[in-house]
Amino acid sequence: MMNESNGIKRNVIKAVIYGLIVAVIAEFLLFNASSLRDVVKNRPTVIASDATTDDGGEYVTDDITVNGYVDNVYVKDISCINTEYLYMQVTLTDEGDEYEYTLPTERVVPGVKGSGYINIHPYGRVNTIRISVNVPEGTSADIGSIEINAHKPYDVKPARLLLIFLVSVFLIYTFSYGWNIVFDPEGRAQIICALVACLILIAAGKSLSVSNKLIVACPWPHHKQYQELAESLSEGTVKLLGEQPSEELMSKDNPYDTIALNAEDIPYRMDYAYYNGSYYVYFGIIPELLLYYPYYKLTGMPMQNYNAGFILYTLLVPGIFLCIRELVIRYGRDKESEKIKFPFAAYMLMCISACLFSNTVYLIARPDIYNIPILSATAFSFWGIALWLLGLRLKGRMGRAVVFAGSFFIAMIAGCRPQMILIGAIVLFLFFIRKKEEKMTVPDIAVLIIPFFIVAVPVCLYNYARFGNIFDFGATYSLTTNDMNHRGFNINRLLRGMYCFLFQPAAMTTDYPFIVSSNIDSAYMGKNLTEYTYGGSFATNLILLSVFAPLIGVVKNMGSEAKKVVITLCAAALLIAGFDVNGAGILYRYTCDMIPVLLTAALMVWIYLLKDENIKKTAQRLFSVFVLCGLFYSFMVFMGQEGSVNLMDNSPYLYESFRQWFVL
Repeated sequence: MMNESNGIKRNVIKAVIYGLIVAVIAEFLLFNASSLRDVVKNRPTVIASDATTDDGGEYVTDDITVNGYVDNVYVKDISCINTEYLYMQVTLTDEGDEYEYTLPTERVVPGVKGSGYINIHPYGRVNTIRISVNVPEGTSADIGSIEINAHKPYDVKPARLLLIFLVSVFLIYTFSYGWNIVFDPEGRAQIICALVACLILIAAGKSLSVSNKLIVACPWPHHKQYQELAESLSEGTVKLLGEQPSEELMSKDNPYDTIALNAEDIPYRMDYAYYNGSYYVYFGIIPELLLYYPYYKLTGMPMQNYNAGFILYTLLVPGIFLCIRELVIRYGRDKESEKIKFPFAAYMLMCISACLFSNTVYLIARPDIYNIPILSATAFSFWGIALWLLGLRLKGRMGRAVVFAGSFFIAMIAGCRPQMILIGAIVLFLFFIRKKEEKMTVPDIAVLIIPFFIVAVPVCLYNYARFGNIFDFGATYSLTTNDMNHRGFNINRLLRGMYCFLFQPAAMTTDYPFIVSSNIDSAYMGKNLTEYTYGGSFATNLILLSVFAPLIGVVKNMGSEAKKVVITLCAAALLIAGFDVNGAGILYRYTCDMIPVLLTAALMVWIYLLKDENIKKTAQRLFSVFVLCGLFYSFMVFMGQEGSVNLMDNSPYLYESFRQWFVL
């Protein structure tokens, strides 16, 4: 044991040394290659100084005759008024081009180190060059100087250096030595590691929740429905007390045809539920009862959506850690010895990747009214499964109490995103279809089922108070971009949507942030609701591909219960995706509904792959690469430019700061 421990330490030290070498070379020689070259080669030449944009927001230099090599252009010492950025464009002639041509526009964000410096690649010597600077209408900018062949400031980014170091050490250790520390649920050091990781991830979630200035400002009235509902509930009604439906809307034969409403200039409240002459909120009631309403009653102030999102993410992170912990304890044991054979490193990777899954990052980075119910249901899903598994392990009165709590979490999903409650289908194989000696007793069934009735009471009463039907959640009454009442079922639309949700490749580019919206235009001869997407889940989040492993015989010694649970989860994910595609449309946030179910199934399969002695080294390497690819994909989704709510437009300093990480 001592020799093994010493061997692990030696391997760690080797990986750290090699990782440090890789990080230093990458940071100082690769990412700062332009700075090194400029110091040796270039002589800066100022072609303009003390310039100011004109009334039209533009400043253009004269045509500067160079007749020499030009490696870069540098606009520096910028002071912007009423704007956070400006645009710079280079026009030139060179040895290969007698007629001038213009290079792509570059955005410059003052205050971000390196911003304003642009490497250019002309054909041989530059004959003439002209620089134009533009700012948005109604703004202006003062420019200290514009240089060619400038010396780019040397820019060592500690965070980038640390990230490269950590990734290098991780990959070197994984591919050279493998993971030798076994997961120990009672190990003090491992528990501390998990707690520290939880805190770091929660801190990251806080940063993500306030990263987009537009989301924080929340200028859209329809995003404040939960806040309005808190006021209404305080007055004893579920009807919204603000602006009431117009006479024209109430007299309209089909008030849900919003295209007709717009054409006839009939006022209505976009994305509110309208029914029988009143406005309602069709988003799930549970986030309202847990967060918005109590906060309003306690403070008299409305809770902001981004604060609600952060609270829910704070709930989600430990739920994920506990859920995966219980999955490993239940399914990560050796069949013969009953000892856990699962690597601790794999457990930590699973938890981190699940907390920073692309869909999860999307939800917490855009905590608007649409994403709050999904984030709630996601958190409740992981907590529900975790507590069910823990309750089964504890048994007795304590076990029943924990199972009761788990059922309560699963039941609350119905008051957030009703379709996501399908994750609870695994109850059949965890509790009811078991060995004879493990059959459920009446008290066992009671603690499992009663929470669903407890939660059903307020949810059903809320539905009845709004729409006169305890099973009507109100989505079809939404005044949205299409008439949800007449949408119906269509197999053609369903299949197209399922392809987009599951298998469509991401549309990648060579420019930061390296991802654009996938093409979802089609020849579908009907009306469909679509927004941007970033590729199907299987094509972009590679760790999900493990659900196909049992089909090709890769997974060995998978018990009957585990197989049935995985199949049930996959089937539930397909049903959820199909429900969203047919009933709502193709939107990236709708893909988030199926992710807790599908991710849980995928992680269960990975547990069997990573504990298998025959393939564990290959499985570890694949899993490592898939996780890193998934984390980078999450970053790309976070930085994605699609839609009106994106960091490029609304948080330009943050966006540009990260863009500079990839500028060589």
